[in-house]
Amino acid sequence: MLCHKTECSKEDVNKVMSTGIEPSSSATFMKALVVTFMVDASKREQKMQFYKERGWTEDDFVLAFRKHPLFMTFSEKNISSKMDFLLNKMGWQPANVAGDPYVLTYSLEKRIIPTCSVIRVLLLKGLITKGECSLVSILKKSEKYLLNKIVLKYQEQVPELLSIYQGKMGLADLGLGFEDRARLNHL
Repeated sequence: MLCHKTECSKEDVNKVMSTGIEPSSSATFMKALVVTFMVDASKREQKMQFYKERGWTEDDFVLAFRKHPLFMTFSEKNISSKMDFLLNKMGWQPANVAGDPYVLTYSLEKRIIPTCSVIRVLLLKGLITKGECSLVSILKKSEKYLLNKIVLKYQEQVPELLSIYQGKMGLADLGLGFEDRARLNHL
């Protein structure tokens, strides 16, 4: 077991199991156990309050913990900027982030904004529809996939797409932005 007898208590194991994570899901269970050991009760409460202030319910918090316990170890500053972008620029609901907390592990500048910018351009130009893609699924893809299957695929219709993906151009350079949420809702 990852924790020594003196470090992890039966209480820690019971806390993890009370969230619905079973020992049979060993990798997730072990991560949850380590997080439970590392993050004391007052810090967990502080983290829960932080996420509640961003629209999560207690159920959202538990769901996110079940899916990716390590989200509890991320700095509030780091998460705050990602949540702000996803909620206020992309139009996601807080429960969408809780349902797939892996997105919080990605770099805002290197992955989230470039990928979202490309998808935003393609949607606004009518080259793809919301039904064709899930932003969460696309964010999980490798850079090679993003370049070959999305950016280069639409390069002819939108020559600036590679520059947008690389951060050399912004949406404003195309007269577009993240502000027009009325035309595009959460993917």
